[in-house]
Order: sequence, then structure tokens, then C-alpha cells
Amino acid sequence: MIQIIFLDLDGTLIPCGAKEPAFRDMEAVRYLQKQGILVFAVTGRCASQVPELGFDGVISYDGACIQDKGKTIVQGGFLEGRELEQILGCARDRGHRIVISGGSADPVQEVLEGEPVRRLRVRRASLLEDERSAEALEEALAHSCFDKGMVTAQILKILQIPVCRSMAVGDGFNDMGMLAGAGISAAMKDAPALVQACADFTADGVLDALRQAGLLTEFVQSEAMAGTGGTDPVSVAGKADV
Repeated sequence: MIQIIFLDLDGTLIPCGAKEPAFRDMEAVRYLQKQGILVFAVTGRCASQVPELGFDGVISYDGACIQDKGKTIVQGGFLEGRELEQILGCARDRGHRIVISGGSADPVQEVLEGEPVRRLRVRRASLLEDERSAEALEEALAHSCFDKGMVTAQILKILQIPVCRSMAVGDGFNDMGMLAGAGISAAMKDAPALVQACADFTADGVLDALRQAGLLTEFVQSEAMAGTGGTDPVSVAGKADV
């Protein structure tokens, strides 16, 4: 029995070119939540850009920030000292801008305010001058980088949920670890081949993924009886009562 589902947002729950999930997808998510299944959004977006859709938890910044019902329960570490100075120096020398995501409402922004260029989350040492310094910094970054797969595994451990009772759905390269590490996983049919290879099956959207996983049998039956099946985006009112 699946106890938790990790859903990527852009390109998965929120279709490419859309601003919100399809109505039926969110109805299915609400149905699963009523059955006691936890639903976590997992995204590369900054926390303040994740829509309020009633998720049980939100993993943003590809794992650097984890929120439970809107409350930050884990916040990623930030680089400081010599490694940070080296990165900033290389960025300045090469004319690269340093951009901080999020706004005043973002939980990570609070850490950065007042000293915006002194702390920085870096995923890879691609800006360094030579291979030797890059290799040295890669080792230093080993515990400062974030990955969806690492963080979803951490969530399972915190919640004491066996891997076999987890499901993940995604479409991008940053979803590969999450897909490979879940008990059952689905990649979108238009996902790159490498991403599809990490999943158990492919699906035409979140609703199809959940159906194939056998989680929506009663939902599909009730949907057919009610004659529902619209594809309108979730309304603001609909979000409020999730």
C-alpha cells in the first residue's frame, strides 16, 4: 500500500505552458489525501513560487528547503569561507551574475537578507578556473549540495515509511534520483529517455500515472458515476478548501 507520493511540479503536475494543474489531477490528489496518502510537491522552484494547493509537504530548491504544511522543517546549509570566496571570485572574473531566487516571503531569503552575496547554495563547481580546484571544491561541496532523490529518501526516513510504500512522478533530469529511489515511479511520456529509464513505467500525465499504479480504482468509478472529467484549471476557491 502506497503511503506517500512525491510529485514534480513543472512538466508533471503542472503541464508545460500551463500555470496550474488540471482540475482532474488535483481532484485525484485530494482523493488520495482523503485515503490517508501523503502528497509532497518536489520542485526546483523557490519556496515562495510553489502554488498553495494543499500539499502535505513541499520540497523546494531541488531539496534545499523542506516545508511541512507551510512550516519550514529543514533548511539547507550555505557555503561560506574560502570555497565561497573562490566561487564568487571566478564569477566576477568571468562576468557571471549571482542571482538569489525568492522574495521576502521565501523562507530561504530570510537567511540571505542583509548579506546577499556572502552565502550561496551551489550545485556544481562548473565556474572554477581549472580541474584541480574544481575537484577540490567538489569534495568540499559533497555535503552542501542537494538532490531530489537524497531528500525524498530523507523524508521517508523521518516519517518511517518503507521505500516500497513510496511513489514518485516526474519528467526532468533533476527527477532521476527521486524516480530511481521510490518504490514505484512514473516518468512522463515526453520525458528524456534517460529519465524514463529511471522509472518503472511512463504515463500521459499525473492522473494516468496514478491510475496505472492502481491507486484510483474507486475514484475512477465515482468519477464515471458522477459524469465528471472536466479539464479546467483548479480555481482559487478549490485551492482554499484542500
